[in-house]
Formats: sequence, structure tokens, C-alpha cells
Amino acid sequence: MEDKNTLSAEQSYQQGLNSFRNSDFDIGVKQFITAAKQDYLPAIKELGICYLHGISVEQNLDKAIIYFKKSKHHPESQYELCKLFFFGYGVKQDLILAKKLLVFSVKNKYIPAVNMMALCYVISKETDKAIALFNLSLSNKDRFANHLYQQQLIQNNTKGIDFINSFNWPILKNVPQKNTLNHAPEIFKVDHLLSEIECEYIKYISSPYMRPSMTVDPKTGEHVQDKIRTSYSATIDWLTEDPVINLIMQKCCINFGVNANQSEVLHVLHYSIGEEYKPHYDFFGGTGDNDNFTADQQRIKTICLYLNDVEEGGYTTFPNLDKIVEPKKGNAVFFENINPENNEPYVESLHAGEPILKGEKWLATLWIRNHQTNRGINYESI
Repeated sequence: MEDKNTLSAEQSYQQGLNSFRNSDFDIGVKQFITAAKQDYLPAIKELGICYLHGISVEQNLDKAIIYFKKSKHHPESQYELCKLFFFGYGVKQDLILAKKLLVFSVKNKYIPAVNMMALCYVISKETDKAIALFNLSLSNKDRFANHLYQQQLIQNNTKGIDFINSFNWPILKNVPQKNTLNHAPEIFKVDHLLSEIECEYIKYISSPYMRPSMTVDPKTGEHVQDKIRTSYSATIDWLTEDPVINLIMQKCCINFGVNANQSEVLHVLHYSIGEEYKPHYDFFGGTGDNDNFTADQQRIKTICLYLNDVEEGGYTTFPNLDKIVEPKKGNAVFFENINPENNEPYVESLHAGEPILKGEKWLATLWIRNHQTNRGINYESI
């Protein structure tokens, strides 16, 4: 039988959850604190989440880590610590410890951790293991696993998951065949770079953050609604970019011969019928003598990932080169924005996303800078 203190802690915790459901976050945090003072692990974990995301408290990564470590036997804390050790956010990067924490969380059947491990097996092309894990998520009514099942990307089975102790982070490899479309600027594409499940995951994780597309005003530096890009978009920031997204980005960079440490965060776009991205350049500044060409923060290369098959329209075109790339799920195209020999803009890199005539278009863009971006917590400072 539980003693009164434990019952009181659980009641305070449940009251905190109810307050959060009603958007009474300030009250909810106080109720979590009451339960945490009695060493109630779920409440301690929740305080870690609050400090990680800045929910009714000032965002503080150090405090978040303290609470996660104090509740390290809770599967969600194991999962959050896994991500922090994977990236080295607030702690020294430790991929071995991150792996162990993920295994612990999966053993405790924390479904986001189960999905993360499943997706890692997808990247490693160990399909049977991935499907076995997704079925565990499916049996727990997980939305992403159910989406994959409805899309017929996984089957319903009852295979065991005794293999999880031998889990390792995926070893990323090159896709051997590349199709060169142009030289100077270099443009080439890779077919089947991403699997269908990887594409669906990028769409799934970015969907809640979709907003009308914005651009940076070159004169003010402020974000304004884009007049030439009629779409919705989301940026996968340092909190949203989990190890799976990072591994996908690393795989793309490896295949296109660029340094992943020079990449921006992943940017996801969604176009509906009639929406388009009119001809534009990806490099900052312009092509005239008086344009603001800031070479110390330049976007030198672009990688575009097609996340679905477009029924009609939506081609990526290069008007100055008479080149066209058809959007096909899992394919990717790479092109240079800056001439590496003289650091001048390639005017030939002018490109456009043609209007959607039927269906929709999902696209993920990875921009490569000419210097290390320190992508993550301090990314906004570059």
C-alpha cells in the first residue's frame, strides 16, 4: 500500500497534468514542484521538460539536465538524455551513452524511443527489425506507426524485439549512382536517397510547425512573408531536430560531398494546388555591383529532398540552363549557388518550383554555408 506522501505526490502530479491540459501552465509547474519535492519521478521529469522548452519558466538547459538526471529511471527522461548526449547539448557528446539510454527507454516501452530506434533501423536498411518495433508502437495506438500502417508501409505482425540490446547507430553510406545534370554550376541528382518511411517521418515531424513561408529582407534582416513563395513551411530547429533527422541530414551531406557541420537546419515546405516558388536565387545578396553580397555567411550549395510524388506540376526548373527535375519521392537534387573558384554568385543557379497542378508537394531543403554553422542552440547567432 502506498503511503500518504506518495499519494499526495501523485495527486499533485495529476493536478499539474490537468492544469497543463487547460493551459494553466504557471499553476501546473507549481503543482509539479510540489510533487517533485517528494521525489516523485514523473513530476521531476516534467520539470525537466519545462526547463528544456521554457514552459512557464525561463528556458535553462542546465536545469533541465539536472531534473532529467534526477529522474534518470523514468523512460522519458532516458529518451531526453539520449538526445542531449547524442548532440552534446549541455553535456559532453557521448554517442555510446546516448545509445545505452535509448536502449533503456525502449526496454521501458516509451513509444517515441521505440520509433526512434525503428527509424534508425530503417536508415540501416534492417527492415524486419524496424517493422517489429513499429508494431510495438502500433499496438500502443501510436499515431505515426498507425500512419505507416494506413499507408501500407508496414505490416501488422507479432515478432519479438529481443534484438534491441545489440542496437548501434546507423553507419551512413553513399548511394553509388549519381546523375549529373550540369557542370558550372554543378547540378546532379540521386534517386532513392531516402526511403518512403524516412520521407513520411520528415513530413510527420514538421507538420505541426507549418506556417506561411517567410524570407529574410536583405535590407532590414527581418523575416517577412514571402511574395514569391506561396507555400507553408517549417524549420526543424535544435529542439525538434532529433537524432533521426540529424542522421538523415548527415546521409544527404555524405552523398553530395559536403560537410554536415556547414549545413543550416532542415527546412520543410508544403505546396498545395496553384502554389509555387517563382524563379529565385538561394545565395544572399544579389548579382549587381551594389547588392549586399555577404560572403562571410553565404549559402554556397543547396540540397532539395522530394518527400512525395507530385501528381502533376511542381517540377524544379533552372530557367537559365533549360534543366528540369521531376519531384519523385525519396529523390534528391544538389546544386551550387557560388562558384568555388572565385566565390562569385552563379547567375545560372536561378531556379524555381513550378506551380502544383494536381495533388500536393512536400520538399525538404538543406542549405550549406561556406563556414561552420554551429547548428543547434546557438544557431540563431550566426
